[in-house]
Amino acid sequence: MSGRRWLTVALAVVTVTAGCKTLARQAFSNPVVEVKDVKVTGVGPQGGSLDVILDVYNPNEYRLDATRITYQVWVDTSQVATGAIDRLVTLSERGRSDIVVPVEFTFAAVRHALLQMSLRGTLDYRVTGQFTVVTPFGNITRPYSGTGRLDALR
Repeated sequence: MSGRRWLTVALAVVTVTAGCKTLARQAFSNPVVEVKDVKVTGVGPQGGSLDVILDVYNPNEYRLDATRITYQVWVDTSQVATGAIDRLVTLSERGRSDIVVPVEFTFAAVRHALLQMSLRGTLDYRVTGQFTVVTPFGNITRPYSGTGRLDALR
């Protein structure tokens, strides 16, 4: 094959590959991740634990596998917990899934927040993080965040 013909074939292959990848990415819709709820699951002498429940919607017509979830938990303006969960979670096509993210915290980290809760009876929180899924087009990471208020009487 002559050099000119080889170059033409190579350019055609690159163009088709790039075009397919662009079309594939356009056919993919990012999952929608929201904080659904936060529940206190335990309290001990040194701290406690809570479950952050994420509501994840997969708008695609094929399943997605989530492989990593990171989180940061803020109470008022103080960060009280951070971490990551590396486990496989399957998201069904065009379906919603609740994903429970267990979080542990120390009382030292939430001392100011506990004082505010004792004075007001409520506690404002914010949860942020990233959600990584494996797609037919490679791994993607989507941020999520949510806010809420814990009521001491609830």
